[in-house]
Order: sequence, then C-alpha cells, then structure tokens
Amino acid sequence: MCSQLQTQNWPVEYLFLFDGSHSYVAAYTQTYRAKLTPGKESEAETEALCAFIQQFTGIEYNKLLETLLPLSDLAARVNTAVDLITSSHKNISRDLLHFAASTFYYKLKAADGYVPATKYHGNVTLLRAKTSSDYEQNLGADYKLNEVCDGKVS
Repeated sequence: MCSQLQTQNWPVEYLFLFDGSHSYVAAYTQTYRAKLTPGKESEAETEALCAFIQQFTGIEYNKLLETLLPLSDLAARVNTAVDLITSSHKNISRDLLHFAASTFYYKLKAADGYVPATKYHGNVTLLRAKTSSDYEQNLGADYKLNEVCDGKVS
C-alpha cells in the first residue's frame, strides 16, 4: 500500500511491518497450498479456518478438518468456527468473530496472490516476534524485504 501511495506522489514517512512481509506470507501459504488439491476452494477455506480456530482453542487439527471440510461453503465453515470458539470463549462477540474469521481467509487469499509491482522507496522497520517459525527459516533476518525496498531495513 505504501508503494501505491508513493506511485501517486503521496509522501510516506514511516513503514512499520509487524512480523511479516510479502515473502513471509508466501512461505506461510505455500506450506498449506502444498497439501491442497488444486482448484478445491473448500480445502483452502478449511485450512485457513483451522489455523484461525487454533489461535483460540486447543482443538486438534484433524478433528477440525473432519468438522469443517464436509460443510457446504465458506459461510457454513465460518459459522462452525464461531460456534467452536465461542463454546469456550463466551465473552467474544459472535459478530466480531464472524467478521474476523471471514476476513482472515480473504486476507490470506489476497496475500497469497500478491506480487509487489514496484519497490518501496524508503526505510522499513520490521518488528519480529522473539520466537521463530518454520515459515521464516529461508527468508533471512529481513524476511526478504530488501527485494522490495530500496531503503534500509532494520
């Protein structure tokens, strides 16, 4: 988005990224995509929602897969995800959780297909989690931001 703003001559003074980059997201989604049948959106939806649900619950992945995959569409999967999460977290708004689960899938889908068209002109501050994940192993300390930024990455 900052590159798009710069293309339209809008000044961007600071860019902070929170534990991510174009390459980080691609590494994350490619791991899951490798397990999927090409063209089966139901599998992609299920994988994304399994990851979403596991942020809130300790439900086993295989159980989630068995529960979500046979459902008819994304709406049914999201509704079930909301039911599973709110069964143990009564204080979470169902409406907000429904929005968060739906957008989680659409954001992953959009990020998976994103290829930067231009470089960002400026410095980037990358805030990384102390713990590492499998997704960042081959990305380097800057998560390959040097490929899409001509400034300093710190």
